[in-house]
Amino acid sequence: MSIIGTVSTVLSHKQHTEDIFVISPDATVFEAIRIMAEKNVGALLVMREGQLLGIVSERDYTRKVALRGRSSKETLVREITSE
Repeated sequence: MSIIGTVSTVLSHKQHTEDIFVISPDATVFEAIRIMAEKNVGALLVMREGQLLGIVSERDYTRKVALRGRSSKETLVREITSE
């Protein structure tokens, strides 16, 4: 199953849009984790040019970066995004 859609499709199902945070697929995982910590959320929408590409979560970080000994400062969000 794919999540591809527009931001308006996602937001139409979300009542509090101020609680939604996004990141580029070209950002580092370190930046994603920093934003999640700063905003006190467990996941970010991964978007490019208004197009929803997937979601990156703390679970993705833990399982696909930390447990595999990868560097969060060198791994890009697009490499671990859940679609």
